[in-house]
Amino acid sequence: MQRYRYTSMLRKALLVDIEAARELMVEIGLEEGFTSNNTILISQFVDQLLNKLEEININD
Repeated sequence: MQRYRYTSMLRKALLVDIEAARELMVEIGLEEGFTSNNTILISQFVDQLLNKLEEININD
């Protein structure tokens, strides 16, 4: 039961972080271009968060 609560909270936190990073990525992309270094760095960060979320979903 405790593990479920932890993974549930972690999943929710990751979803919030993913959405915030996506919004930032689009904002920076519109300002600097979608191929700018900053946009690409944020995109890679979003990918890392998505990979963590997928790992949690697989192990749950």
